[in-house]
Amino acid sequence: MCSFPPRRFSTASANNSNELRRSSAFLAVKPPYSSSFPRILLYSSSPFKLLSLEYRQRQLISPLYSSSPSPLTLQPFLCLEMARLQVGYLVPLDKNLEVDNSGLKIRLSEGPNSIGRSNVLVSEKRISRKHITLTTSTDGSAKLLVEGTNPVVINSGDGRKKLGPRESVIIRDGDVIELIPGHYPFKYASHCFNSRPGSEDLGQKRVRQVAHDKISERVAKRAEMGSPLENMQSGSSQSKEANSVEAIRNFHIPDDRLPMTFRLLSVKGLPPWANTSCVRITDIIQGDILFAVLSNYMVDIDWLIPACPALAKVPQVLVIHGEGDGTLDNMKRKKPANWILHKPPLPISFGTHHSKAIFLVYPRGIRMVVHTANLIYVDWNNKSQGLWMQDFPWKDQNSSSRGCAFEDDLVDYLSALKWPEFPASFPGHGNFNINPYFFRKFDYSKAAVRLIASVPGYHTGRYLKKWGHMKLRSVLQECIFDKEFQRSPLVYQFSSLGSLNEKWMAEFAASLSSGFTPDKTPLGLGEPLIVWPTVEDVRCSLEGYAAGSAVPSPLKNVEKGFLTKYWAKWNSFHSGRCHAMPHIKTFARYNGQKLAWLVLTSSNLSQAAWGALQKNNSQLMIRSYELGVLFLPQKRNDYSFSCTKNGGSAQNKSTVSRPSETLEGKTELVTLAWQENKKRESLSEVIQLPIPYELPPQPYGPEDVPWSWERRYTQKDVHGAVWPRQF
Repeated sequence: MCSFPPRRFSTASANNSNELRRSSAFLAVKPPYSSSFPRILLYSSSPFKLLSLEYRQRQLISPLYSSSPSPLTLQPFLCLEMARLQVGYLVPLDKNLEVDNSGLKIRLSEGPNSIGRSNVLVSEKRISRKHITLTTSTDGSAKLLVEGTNPVVINSGDGRKKLGPRESVIIRDGDVIELIPGHYPFKYASHCFNSRPGSEDLGQKRVRQVAHDKISERVAKRAEMGSPLENMQSGSSQSKEANSVEAIRNFHIPDDRLPMTFRLLSVKGLPPWANTSCVRITDIIQGDILFAVLSNYMVDIDWLIPACPALAKVPQVLVIHGEGDGTLDNMKRKKPANWILHKPPLPISFGTHHSKAIFLVYPRGIRMVVHTANLIYVDWNNKSQGLWMQDFPWKDQNSSSRGCAFEDDLVDYLSALKWPEFPASFPGHGNFNINPYFFRKFDYSKAAVRLIASVPGYHTGRYLKKWGHMKLRSVLQECIFDKEFQRSPLVYQFSSLGSLNEKWMAEFAASLSSGFTPDKTPLGLGEPLIVWPTVEDVRCSLEGYAAGSAVPSPLKNVEKGFLTKYWAKWNSFHSGRCHAMPHIKTFARYNGQKLAWLVLTSSNLSQAAWGALQKNNSQLMIRSYELGVLFLPQKRNDYSFSCTKNGGSAQNKSTVSRPSETLEGKTELVTLAWQENKKRESLSEVIQLPIPYELPPQPYGPEDVPWSWERRYTQKDVHGAVWPRQF
């Protein structure tokens, strides 16, 4: 057995810190179910009592594994000193407020931290030896006190504030500190949970991932023992579900119609019927891939590469991400040499790269995928998610045809990401520079959807209607819908609740109510409902309260009085997903089980994602990158092209109602619960969209409480846990 050198460690997560004050103990290091960090268990020497710590490798120790085949490796260690818990960093920035990689990050521990000339490492006499004191808390906030004689400036969401000697202020994750006004900026980066209400920083994301990983094995075991739905639902729920199972059970789309709809991701722990026609990540990333673009918010390389063996064979992979500094360092260490990492510029504070897409180049063409899942285990296995996919061929090099709207929207969006151009060679096609214009090499003329994207910035003039909800408004204004959708309702379903107000809600509803009837009459304003899980939904879900950490919902946002009239239940009996909490985002206009249109997107309901009009409606301000697809009624087309030839089963029995191929007319969009009327006279082709929740949504009852992750819940969930989680 290897000897283990003395190390400092924190007991912040221990159940009983007195046990850790003993002079000796044993350390057990076991790789967790799905995480890049080890699970660390402390065993006291007397009595031999298990103390559980969830800790990160870089914060405590580097795991030492023996050659023993045992899954646990015990290492003795000596506890010499109790160190304070590290809660974050001060990250140096350059004059453009971008991370300055040439500078050194200053570690911050829980409690008071003195910052001055000695740890800033600059020969600036205006910076005192003890310039400021940052007193940090485990909730992510910090109190800044000016100790020196010169002023300090704080840049936060509330604006720019100058502090004089002995003045103090509370700062939060992402705030920028100018040690001298206009000079020496540092960003406060917290590792703690709930560091900024309404945001999800690096620490929150990793806490969420670890919390989910812990219960994944239990969910999988329950699935092996039988249907969790059958065991967990009440009698009334069971009977309602039993009457609706045919909806998802009979959802089969032939291969040549897949681009006209979307599919749900398969969920572990659900009965087989609930995963009918659902997809896994290996169903998407497959075949002889020449080049790949992975666009996402969170990327767990340790999970992704084993989960997608095909990625290991791809010559070049571009990863466009929204990860923070700490996780980015880990990604750089773990990524294959042929992977390129790029984080797009964020010109406006509190934004992020949130788009979720996969672009795969093949010898025959390109596969475009827009979906709602982060590239982490829990999102592809435990959540209700949606995914759209279509393959497009290479253009005829001799063709002089101009690009279509889909192509123009795609290239405009990719141009905003500003990744560094690099060369690539594709056998049979030649050498290319991989930049946004490379993607014009493919023929998108048969695209079944429209792209609705957001890019950060202040958009005016001809760019006013290019992004966000104004882009959706402009596309809908060009569309003709059946009269039955006049003044029909809207539905907003998403997984993170921003800070909303009634003015913006009216602005957003106006965009989503755009469109005309055949006689050029405006459709009129639709009344929206918000589909949002209740506390009871989360408590009884497959993951229990842990699922709520993926439904960010600050109390100040949830409890706004005007939202009461909008709340509607996450009822998903027909799709078998009542207990698979939503990470999918959908926005739609409907009448009964018929849909005028639907957007599947990465955008949550927030001004940061969709944009907010300013300056007398002449400017649209957007903070984040987002990407979605808009499904509209359309003329029938041939969508049989495939890059891999094995995109689906040709023997699938179609739930698409097809008229004679000689008939003209547009498609009709309907839900899974739609039932064809035998007296139906329409000659349109019917396309089902697998919306996982019921329409019309059921409004909250007096006993229903919208989920907020900032409340305390003492009633135990299906795993016997309370919220917040207790370690």
